[in-house]
Amino acid sequence: MTLSEIRKELAILNSKFTLLLAIAGLLFSGQLYAQEQFERAETTTGILGLSLTNYGTIGKPDVRNVPENGFSMRYPSNTGTEHLFEAGIWLGAFIDGSEIRVSTSSVTNSAGFRTGIAGFEFSADREIRIEGEETGLGVSQQDIILDFSDRRTVLDFNNAPTPINGHISPLFADVHLESYNWGFPFTENFSILKYEITNNSQIHSGNDDGFVWDSVYVGMYADLVVRNVFTTIEGGGAFFNKNGLGYLDSLYTAYVFDAGSPDDPSINTYAGLTLMGAEYRDNFFHPSNEEYLTSQGVRAPSVDPSYWLFASGIGDFARPIDDIDRYQRMSEPLDLEGTTNDGTPIRDALREDGQTATGNYITFLSIGPFQEVEPGETIVIYFAYSAALKPEEFQGLDGKAVDNDESRVNLVQTVNSLNRVFQGEDANNNGVLDAEEDINNNGTLDRYLFPTPPDDPNIRVELEPGKAIIYWDDNAETSDLSIDPVSGELDFEGYRIYRSDLGDDLNPTPRLIEEYDLPNNNFGFNRGLEQVQLQDPVTFPGDPIEYKYAYEITGLLSGWQYQFSVTAFDRGSETFQISSLESSVNVNSVRVFPGTQANENFGSNADEYKVGVYPNPYRVNAAWDGISEDTRKLYFYNLPAKSEIRIYTLAGEIVAELSHDASNNTGNINWYNEFSDDPRILAGGEEAWDLQSQANQNITTGLYLYTVKDLESGKVQTGKFAIIK
Repeated sequence: MTLSEIRKELAILNSKFTLLLAIAGLLFSGQLYAQEQFERAETTTGILGLSLTNYGTIGKPDVRNVPENGFSMRYPSNTGTEHLFEAGIWLGAFIDGSEIRVSTSSVTNSAGFRTGIAGFEFSADREIRIEGEETGLGVSQQDIILDFSDRRTVLDFNNAPTPINGHISPLFADVHLESYNWGFPFTENFSILKYEITNNSQIHSGNDDGFVWDSVYVGMYADLVVRNVFTTIEGGGAFFNKNGLGYLDSLYTAYVFDAGSPDDPSINTYAGLTLMGAEYRDNFFHPSNEEYLTSQGVRAPSVDPSYWLFASGIGDFARPIDDIDRYQRMSEPLDLEGTTNDGTPIRDALREDGQTATGNYITFLSIGPFQEVEPGETIVIYFAYSAALKPEEFQGLDGKAVDNDESRVNLVQTVNSLNRVFQGEDANNNGVLDAEEDINNNGTLDRYLFPTPPDDPNIRVELEPGKAIIYWDDNAETSDLSIDPVSGELDFEGYRIYRSDLGDDLNPTPRLIEEYDLPNNNFGFNRGLEQVQLQDPVTFPGDPIEYKYAYEITGLLSGWQYQFSVTAFDRGSETFQISSLESSVNVNSVRVFPGTQANENFGSNADEYKVGVYPNPYRVNAAWDGISEDTRKLYFYNLPAKSEIRIYTLAGEIVAELSHDASNNTGNINWYNEFSDDPRILAGGEEAWDLQSQANQNITTGLYLYTVKDLESGKVQTGKFAIIK
């Protein structure tokens, strides 16, 4: 029988079996299609916001349409730069020596996951669980734990049996997934995924003995894409076709970057997908461990990338259409040193097609073969998702298409860091605790064992006109989380204070402005802490923290955004040959907008207490404006704590009404959604307006009047301002 005839027979069987399953589901609904409800969780510990679901999918496909409702794979998480449409694992094997079965948790579909559609063949076994610092359990600072299986062919959707289209022959695989996430500076931009995949055919298949999976491959399907969901104007397929792609052979890492956005001012980043290895029958299963595996009489696996076009493609870039094609993609590598049909080197096509709006490729990375997986046996696969900035010299529109060793330096450093964190005590990466590797002397090979910096200080920022006062506590000096897991010592050394520069809104780059450290040792500058230490701790109403340090920053301009943070650092680790470790500059960062305080003298005739507007006149494309009509910003200042603002035309028609409440004013116009982040502090006497009417219409050039009413005293002030477009 030919391959086309086999596919035709499979299609007929599929349609018949799907109908039978639907009928069976009606009769035996309690057993056949009971599953947990669809849930989604996001990594929040670092600055990589990765979405995971208990149906085995990764990413949030609708993030382009509703970017404010959660991340897909956003980095940095305080920007709008996304790096993923959707992803998920594939599992393929031979059954009874001849039948190929492949179960997929995500496939190419323009809408992403929906219950019952073809290719989304895993469903939830449990609700999502999260462990970490809050629970005191788990491996990392935030473990996201998910359980799902391919065993269901019919699902309960809105209390009705819904067959999964085309899913007629499960492998009866139960998957336990743990996502590990840390917020330290060298760990905050990656998430390690540990998949424990168990052959439970003896439990779920109706065959008491189950069946063996032969020649098993596990792959990760990923629709990696780099675009900014806030600043990108293009929609539809044009949003996804600007990608450049590549593969780091020695690091087993596929990557993507925005190679072709013609006028998008967003930052330039990389996203990476790394296959870190597997654990199979007491061996660390990875090509880099070939020498050790060979010595044990075990064949080393291959780790191979593959690519295909999202909507179409021919030859090497043709999309797999059935299980046979999918298994072939997992088991037969793409020759990255080959050429396309028109003679273009494959690596060049992947890197450069996005420049001509033809870069909408799927990335696929697989490992295998695992010779066999018996009923009840488990294999463990490790993947990692990561992201990194291109260096400063490759930012801007001219740097988007650049992809070379220099532009990838931060990505390579990130992948090396995630591998080092994964290895823990396993310095030579052979999966065995060799002599002198047992750092903590417990006789066990411990992964994820690495020196850590002191705990993050808790900070608070208080604003005055032209000034910010940063307060912080001594948490880094006293917390149990500051005890290094390797040395067992609390090795706090000092504090560093950071701020962003004026106008650095899209992706604030923290700049070190001060450092204070313990005196009388051979580390650091020995400045002491007295210059910032308060004589008596300070507390604030409604805030239980005692702040023991303070630093004042002056010369700040009203209405502009600044970011401040305080880090703690230690004296490093001799064991890991690290000179110093510092807490993350992003974890306790605060965005602030200096300006006037709430006006307690609103009725005074003194000029210093009169309500005003700036900039006045307002000219379109003011220095802090975004590029779109709904990212304009004009400020009212010297406002009472609770007040009402009304804006009129010269004819007396109301244009807009604003409510101001200093106690909860964190910015409610779109500018803050696109160019700022929480936590955010605005001056109590200022309110921003987006120059749009109550009907969300952009106002025109002209002179406008306003009134400000103090809601407590009833007093009113009036004024005027000009708009010039």
